Amino acid sequence: MEVVTLSPRGYCRGVVDAVKEMQKIAKDPSIPRPVHVLGLVVHNEKIVRDFEDLGLKTLNDEGKTRLELLDEIDGGTVVFTAHGVADAVYEKAEKKGLSIIDTTCKDVKKSQNAVKRHLEEGYDVLFVGKPDHPESETVKSYGDGVHVIESEEDIEALDIGNGRIALTNQTTMSLYDIYHLGERARARFPHLKIIDEICDATRSRQKAVKNQPAVDHCFVVGDRRSNNSKKLVETARKARIPASLVESVEDLSVEHLKELGKVSVTSGASTPSQLTKEVVRFLENFDTADPATHETKSLVRKHNLFR
Repeated sequence: MEVVTLSPRGYCRGVVDAVKEMQKIAKDPSIPRPVHVLGLVVHNEKIVRDFEDLGLKTLNDEGKTRLELLDEIDGGTVVFTAHGVADAVYEKAEKKGLSIIDTTCKDVKKSQNAVKRHLEEGYDVLFVGKPDHPESETVKSYGDGVHVIESEEDIEALDIGNGRIALTNQTTMSLYDIYHLGERARARFPHLKIIDEICDATRSRQKAVKNQPAVDHCFVVGDRRSNNSKKLVETARKARIPASLVESVEDLSVEHLKELGKVSVTSGASTPSQLTKEVVRFLENFDTADPATHETKSLVRKHNLFR
């Protein structure tokens, strides 16, 4: 099978920084124990499990905010994830006497600061994002002037009397989403100010997917909770390229592969390179007529995911 590997792919700068910080925490006996991570350090279940095996406990409940999850920590250290947290979360952790380690991505901080600045300047802010995503949770905490939207229907439902309105976005959103919803919002609010905060890692990956050569199928290696990975699949499909999300080689369908001749592979910004490399090797070796190349069992082992 012919395989096109798209670049860039794999860990972005923010994930690399967060993973390195977590490795340091796991090895540093001077850091107060227990160590709790508030939410998923990155949206990849395999990485989360590996860190838990190293003694770093993850607190994640889709029915609770990070502020509520703090109630489950009585002492030790709390780690804030790459997605950032609300100011109230920081203040509550300090009042509880917890040691705080903040791994918020620089691009996420830049986006959140942009929201704060425009609120202070008297704007209402439309935030294109997933309502239940950690980034959205944080910006919603800044006040009633923040309106999280993800569809045209959300825009039509807005009732804003303010003449100053800005639009920005979750850093992992699709370029298509931002343009499409930005144009729709501008039709409703002609004086809309658009602040594009898609991070460079997300933007470059989406452009590589959009501009890839003709293939029969595009495989995106990533966790099903990773928004940037899911957006890569959407980007491919909107460019009329069949695409699917696979968490590892074990999600590949041999029967499907028998129908394909040329495929491409990319991965989300929080996907360990070992998982992507294994998928690429499997596809390159795949021979429809040779059953020996059809075994889809992953050989990636624990604690190799951090390299």
